[in-house]
Amino acid sequence: MALNFVLRSSCRSSAPLFVSLLNYGRLSAPVVRSLVPKVSTPALLGRTLRHFTATPVRRAAAGGNHTTLWTAEKALSLALLGVLPVGMMYPSQATDAVIAVCVVMHFHWGLEAIVTDYVRPILFGHTVPKVCHALLLVVSAATLGGLFCFIHNDIGIANTIRKIWATKPKA
Repeated sequence: MALNFVLRSSCRSSAPLFVSLLNYGRLSAPVVRSLVPKVSTPALLGRTLRHFTATPVRRAAAGGNHTTLWTAEKALSLALLGVLPVGMMYPSQATDAVIAVCVVMHFHWGLEAIVTDYVRPILFGHTVPKVCHALLLVVSAATLGGLFCFIHNDIGIANTIRKIWATKPKA
C-alpha cells in the first residue's frame, strides 16, 4: 500500500497533502493553514520538500470514464454463470462458440488489468508496456482462434468436458 502510494501519487503531484485533503473536504481551511509550514521563499520550499498527495493523478492518456468497462466486465462474469451450464446442457457449436468468446474475453480483461497494474511506464519505460499489451492481444486472439478451430474440427468444448467427467478411475 505504501509503495503504491509512493509510486502513484507522490512523484508526480505538486499539491501538498493537506491541500489535497482540503479538496476531499476532510479538513477545513483554517486547519490546513495551521498545518502547512510558513516559509519565506516558496522557491526554497519547492526545492527542499517533496509534496505528497492523497488524490489520484490525472493523466491525459488515462482520461475518460472507466465505469462502462467495469460494468461490462461484471456483466460478463455474471453471464458466465448462465452460459457455462447452458452450454453443458445443450452442447452444440453455437453454445461452444459463446463459451469460447466469453471465457477468452474474461481472461483477456483480467490479464489486461494485471499488465496495466504491474508493467507501468514509470518502472519499465514506454516501450515495454506497449509490447506487453500487444503480446496480450496476440495471445488472446490465438487462444480464441484455437478454441474456434477445436470447436469446428473436433468434438467441442462442452463434449470434451463431458468426456473428462465421464472418465472412471481404474480400480
